[in-house]
Amino acid sequence: MKNVHNITEYRERLKRILLYFAPLPEEVMQELLSLFTIETFPSKALIFGPNTTDNKLYFVISGLVKIHYEAEGKEINYDFKEPNTLFLNGYAIYTKRPNFDYYSTMKPTVVLSAEYDKIEVLAAKYHSLEHLARKVVEAYYAIFLKLNLDRLFLSADERFDNFVRDQPSLMNIIPMKLIASHLGLTPETLSRLRARKILESK
Repeated sequence: MKNVHNITEYRERLKRILLYFAPLPEEVMQELLSLFTIETFPSKALIFGPNTTDNKLYFVISGLVKIHYEAEGKEINYDFKEPNTLFLNGYAIYTKRPNFDYYSTMKPTVVLSAEYDKIEVLAAKYHSLEHLARKVVEAYYAIFLKLNLDRLFLSADERFDNFVRDQPSLMNIIPMKLIASHLGLTPETLSRLRARKILESK
């Protein structure tokens, strides 16, 4: 049976997420949603990588997106985007310079995407949209900052507990070595932590 994508349903899902950040008049919301189109990616596909200036806002419908960079020959995974989450190439959009990280899929993935410069044109027209866009960006950077501060100041136990609490569904679908990289731990340390937590829960 052919897979049919329902863009109306997808846009309604995006609408519910956007309204979480700030209210928006229905006519403005519909004009904004009309900018979003469907993109599909196979597993292990690169959405965009280093030295690019991708300027889209993405909303994950299904699948899973991994965000990482490379340092000293190692892959550092710093975030995963599940369905009903937003992401964008913030560094390139706001500095007008090429980014340094990789956004790739870990399974077949469907997203809605819109050119960010078109969103900015619309935001200049509607103050309510400008306010919503600012709230979305603030939330995006707050998450990014928290991830980095957690790696610096929280213990291994605390980082693991936070991950299990905040993204429990990922524990069974992401390889342990990627979770270890995300938490700033060695695979061996994560394995010991996980085994101890299982014993403590019994």
